[in-house]
Amino acid sequence: MNISTNSNKINKILLLTPAIVALCIALLPTLKYQLPLSWDVYYHIHMAKLYFYQGFTFWDAVTYAPFGRPIYYPPLFHVLLGLMGQIFNGDFFFGARVIQPILAFGVVFSFTYLAYRVYGLSVSFISGFLIIMSLTFHRFMLPIPESLALIFFSLSLCSYYLSLQNGGVKYGVTAGILAGMALLTHPSSALILIMVVSVYSLLLRLSENAGEDYNFTNFWYFISSALLMASLWWVPLLLNYGYIANFSTVITPLLDYPKVFGIISLIFALWGVYILIKRKEKGDLLVLIWLISVLALSQIYLLGINVLNDRILNFAVFPMVLTASVGINYFREKNRLVFNILTLFIIVSALLSGFLAVDNSNPYPSPSQMEVVRWFENNGDGTSVVMANDSALEPVILAFSGQPVAGGGYGVAKIKELDRQKYMNFRYSLEDLKKDRVGYLILNHNQESLPYSELVYQNQDYKIFRMENN
Repeated sequence: MNISTNSNKINKILLLTPAIVALCIALLPTLKYQLPLSWDVYYHIHMAKLYFYQGFTFWDAVTYAPFGRPIYYPPLFHVLLGLMGQIFNGDFFFGARVIQPILAFGVVFSFTYLAYRVYGLSVSFISGFLIIMSLTFHRFMLPIPESLALIFFSLSLCSYYLSLQNGGVKYGVTAGILAGMALLTHPSSALILIMVVSVYSLLLRLSENAGEDYNFTNFWYFISSALLMASLWWVPLLLNYGYIANFSTVITPLLDYPKVFGIISLIFALWGVYILIKRKEKGDLLVLIWLISVLALSQIYLLGINVLNDRILNFAVFPMVLTASVGINYFREKNRLVFNILTLFIIVSALLSGFLAVDNSNPYPSPSQMEVVRWFENNGDGTSVVMANDSALEPVILAFSGQPVAGGGYGVAKIKELDRQKYMNFRYSLEDLKKDRVGYLILNHNQESLPYSELVYQNQDYKIFRMENN
């Protein structure tokens, strides 16, 4: 009895170990820097503040000002940030920092738990450290919706896999609810999840012994519960505003794939794919479909479809790592010494890779940019539009000061925006300033005086001009 209890404790520790390592790694930049990681977080902090102070709404009047725009980004992550802000007395920035290690832990643990339920503890343990070695790991530490959605992704896929093993309705519904939460967090992640589940279910349906081994009723439970959950926000938004998304194409060169997936994962994934194809078990089919379908989706830009190829490849890292772990685990029975050496090498490499990710995870903005942000926090009028030659500054200014900005982040969902070239090339008139409500221009420090303006602040990099717009 004691042996069994101790064995269970050891198994739990091994299952948690990669996630705990991820948490410790993510703690380092969290404690080192006083600002949250990533530029994207400032748009999300703005949204959290919007909900926190104004209540639930579908309209954002202070981004892409003076026009505003519908809020096309789902609210679940922003609600989480809002709760963190409430817990920490309105300090949303500290709240964003707090969730960085929590998200890193959650992404790694949810993935290793999926690996554990499909392939067991050994593959799960290896997968956890291989995912830390991947280039994608640095994104797990970022306080952004994608990180939260990745947790829902793995847990939903795990629940759906379990629903097909024992036919339990609760697993199918749980998988759907988690997918719905992903749709309310990061739609791209959720759509990839639904694609993988749908293709997996279709191929199972077409298999020879489908009726004997699988309960496909759970697929409909999955879809219906996901759509029902997502409809709480998406239906009123679409009925009122429709949908706009203008994605550009970002392509990852083929030569960069080893950097994205990791050399070790790519090498052992080749052997792992052979094992999965030869074995043809239920979990093997899931992992193969997951890998192949996401890789295929990442290449649809070849058909002229705009797609963020680099972001989609991040979702292929997970099944690639699982496949590689299966390949490495093969040596556990065939040659234990080789297996132990490989495992030790992976652990050490993961730690080094994780610390390297920390070194490359510097927060935005720079000190001189932060001085500009603080000026608006203390001196901005709160109503006039700010336009910066460095548009990346605008969401930071908005997040700290609430000052309306000409951009504001998440540029794929905008209806109308000011003519930046007109203002950056000084072709504006006094009537333009009044009509567009432009009150401030932020330019480089070497810029001379502007028409209809007064220099109100400067530092080593920037000048702030207050414009005549009354």
